[in-house]
Amino acid sequence: MKMKLAGPLLLTLMSMGKAEASSWLFDANPSLTQGTYSGSIERSSLTDRGIKVSASYLDQGAITAGYSRTLVAMKTAPTIDQDNWLLSGHFNRYLDSGHGRLSFRLDGYRLNNNDFVGQTGGVTTIAPQVSWLSNDGMLYADLGYARSGYQNALTVQQYTPTAGFGLNGGNDWIQFRAFLIRGLNPLRAEGKSATTGADAKWTHYFAAGSPLKPSSVSLGISLGEKIYAVDMDAMSVANLADLQRGGETVGLGWKISRDAKLFALAGQMRYTNTQIANDYRLNVGYVDLSFD
Repeated sequence: MKMKLAGPLLLTLMSMGKAEASSWLFDANPSLTQGTYSGSIERSSLTDRGIKVSASYLDQGAITAGYSRTLVAMKTAPTIDQDNWLLSGHFNRYLDSGHGRLSFRLDGYRLNNNDFVGQTGGVTTIAPQVSWLSNDGMLYADLGYARSGYQNALTVQQYTPTAGFGLNGGNDWIQFRAFLIRGLNPLRAEGKSATTGADAKWTHYFAAGSPLKPSSVSLGISLGEKIYAVDMDAMSVANLADLQRGGETVGLGWKISRDAKLFALAGQMRYTNTQIANDYRLNVGYVDLSFD
């Protein structure tokens, strides 16, 4: 009797394994950032190389792990060498009566560097976020919070309310996000005890075409002031930056194959170091590949 059941049982287990495997989607996302500083007395260039690996299960949730290495070349001091670690997870819940989808997300970041002063290294950030997306994908809102612990008794808190909406049948997307950063030490934050800034971004999606034709274009603008900001879209913590006072970006995306996407971005960010009365700019380029 056992021999008779072995064949059907094996086939059942194999089919279950195939179904389980097909329910998971894995993604690898290598990236490169290269920037040069214009007008900076202290800084010369910035390089960041990293990779993120994600696993998502159906439309129920996902987990992402990432690592990158950041190098900031200084003009009169040793290069800052930083390791950035990331772990992020989220799960989705659909509301009754077609009222959309709620997503609950939690990010953790750990940043270690060779800052001999000890002001920017050894950073731990915990960042929860709750978001809502309408059933038709045309309305979006989220509320994020980040708590970053720095050495020498500094805890920075950030609140990020966000709203987004689609236009033109979903071919255009507009998003606004505020950055309310509190708990700053003026001696370590360019004289600021709090900063308020905002990001706005417009994205247009093109109809499918050849791999050489972009699938999307985006324009972004940053207003106000930010320091020690946590960007949950970019999954990054700006622990090394001076006071940011605006910036602009332009990005292009390509779907180069069924399972691969390419995204490239160029931008310019404006910064201030009030301690040495230095206003400068970071001209930056970014590229990433996504493999499903």
